[in-house]
Amino acid sequence: MSQFRIHVVGAVRVILALCILVALPGCEESDEEIVEAAIAVRRTVSAYNEALIRGFKMLDMNELNRVATEEQATREFYLMAALGEGRMAMLPTLQSLEFGEITFPAEGQATVATTEVWDYDHVSLDTSETVRTERGVAYHLQYDLVLQDGRWLVDNVTSLDEPAESQEATP
Repeated sequence: MSQFRIHVVGAVRVILALCILVALPGCEESDEEIVEAAIAVRRTVSAYNEALIRGFKMLDMNELNRVATEEQATREFYLMAALGEGRMAMLPTLQSLEFGEITFPAEGQATVATTEVWDYDHVSLDTSETVRTERGVAYHLQYDLVLQDGRWLVDNVTSLDEPAESQEATP
């Protein structure tokens, strides 16, 4: 099981975001329902990351179907398959996961921002040799979730980071 820490700052942000949501006029959900939904969203994102880690390690993304929509699970499958075609496996380790603001833009939809730090080992499928390592790779991500059959599923994950400029680009 990968190790990860949920930072206190992230928890404070979630509580503040929930307080803001609760204070919104015309809000139809009770305070308790909003808190429960936010907790469920956080659990789903954490479970998604754990399933992703196991999927890359086992070269099997089927577990993602429990916590992600079919479309999102397929996107991750294609990434894993591309690595496999190059005779590589990626062994990710989630070092930290910090939750930011959780919002509910519409009925059955949620959005949460995260800051994540990952380590990666790229291993040859032919020799089992580690051919590349990456440490401390930080991401700022937005998870979009949908409520289907009474449970939250990750529907899309996008980067909030500025796109890296190509070093080959000409001015």
